[in-house]
Amino acid sequence: MTKRMMKLLGLMALALSASSAMAHGDEDHAAASAPTGVAIAPRMEAATETLELVAAAKADDLTIWIDGYADNVPVTNANVSVTLDGKTIPAAAKNGVYVLSDDGLLKPGNHELSFLVTRGDAIESLSGDLAIPKPAASSGVALSWTWLLAGIALLIVLAAAWYWRSRRLVAAGLTLLIGAQLATGIPVLPSPALAHGDEDAPGAPAGSGEAAVRTADGKLFGPKSVQRIIGVRTSPAVSGTAQPVVSLTGTVVADPQRGGLIQSATGGKVGAPASGLPTIGQTVRAGQVLAYIEPPLQAIDRADIARELSDLDQQVALAANAAARLRRLDGVVPRRQIEEAAITLRGLQRRRAALGQARSAREVLVAPISGVVGSSAARVGQVVPAETTLFEIVDQSRTFVRANLFDRRTLSSGARAVGKTADGVTFDLVFEGAGLVDLGRAAPALFRVTGGAANLRIGEPITIEAPVGAPVAGAVIPRGAVITNANGLESVFVKARAELFEQRTVKTSPVDANRVALLSNVKPGERVVTAGAELLGQVR
Repeated sequence: MTKRMMKLLGLMALALSASSAMAHGDEDHAAASAPTGVAIAPRMEAATETLELVAAAKADDLTIWIDGYADNVPVTNANVSVTLDGKTIPAAAKNGVYVLSDDGLLKPGNHELSFLVTRGDAIESLSGDLAIPKPAASSGVALSWTWLLAGIALLIVLAAAWYWRSRRLVAAGLTLLIGAQLATGIPVLPSPALAHGDEDAPGAPAGSGEAAVRTADGKLFGPKSVQRIIGVRTSPAVSGTAQPVVSLTGTVVADPQRGGLIQSATGGKVGAPASGLPTIGQTVRAGQVLAYIEPPLQAIDRADIARELSDLDQQVALAANAAARLRRLDGVVPRRQIEEAAITLRGLQRRRAALGQARSAREVLVAPISGVVGSSAARVGQVVPAETTLFEIVDQSRTFVRANLFDRRTLSSGARAVGKTADGVTFDLVFEGAGLVDLGRAAPALFRVTGGAANLRIGEPITIEAPVGAPVAGAVIPRGAVITNANGLESVFVKARAELFEQRTVKTSPVDANRVALLSNVKPGERVVTAGAELLGQVR
């Protein structure tokens, strides 16, 4: 046998020794709740209509997680009593979990566990079996005996080869060792041990070092310890119909028929009536005098008026004498002349009176409707230009909210909506209609305030939740439960078991700013992950 062949046989022996050392022997990673390639503590799970329980064992320690079945909210304030193989042991609450220690957990095999969970007046019982695997056989003694026997055989072969100076005897010895390894599977050379990597550190609770991973069938294994860290929450899918709602922003406006602006048409100096100028918040009635406006006159205007008044006075006096003279000659002069003189006199008198009032005329501002003074910009003696708004009268029983409607889905006339102020006060609205004028890709919409909403201010910003389109059939869930995959499709996580999740591609329809309706691939009653879905989606 050549040297090259001897080296090849030696390498084969090393390879076979290393491959034999990698097998654990008694472990079972193919269980449904234990993903392939991840070392997890032996565990069991149980559930009732309201609670979900997972228990994991490490040596003689048992760690228990208890959550709400529907919402996955941790239950941390309960009294837990555990019966292990007929022996009752109280569990102590520690960092949101329940722990206990018992030597019975060191025994391999199935252990019957019963849990009595007491929360106030509610008492619930859960039970299940916990399988403790047999510990892996200690390979130290076998390896020592193997080394001893291999060493003795090798010494015998080498001694014989040295004595007879035979290379064939060395080759025969190596062949004998390799044949023994192939037949028994016992390594003849040392190999490095394969560590789990995910096992708990000494003294840590069982399962504290476990990680969320994808299983071979595409599901996701999420230990309870990981669920607690990322705050996983669930909600059962309930089928039904939901009305899509659009969120709008608007402002409070007065009813055009029940609100009024009081403006000066001429401008001038503001004067107060006998009751004084009205104040903000004061109630006024229709026709009530609110203020006077005295028109301003320049010095030259006053001189012109005075000169014209003097001329008119002279003309009035002459016309009066002429009319009196003609009346005395009644029957002598024609009746027509007497009537014309009287008409001329009355015309001059009216012109005189009108010009006299122009010098001292005041514009009277009255309330057009009954209501409350919403704003006031008038001060006694203030000089204001024409078309200045001095008062705004509002009828609080009739107000509207104007908003911009960007959604092209229709709102039926008379549809009910809900308005909300910045400080959280809500009130009812009724949709009146939408305009056909485009305002930056939006249409003006008007909602009437109903239900006697008080203390709404004109111009106040309002948030509106208004129904749009036809109702949608499906399970309504929070928008945050839906994640977008790398391929652009939407998906959700469904909790199949206590620590097992399924990611499903779904179709959704928007309901409002915070909710969507699932249209496919989720059955009623299945628990959909509503919080923590984004972090679960990052698990590979």
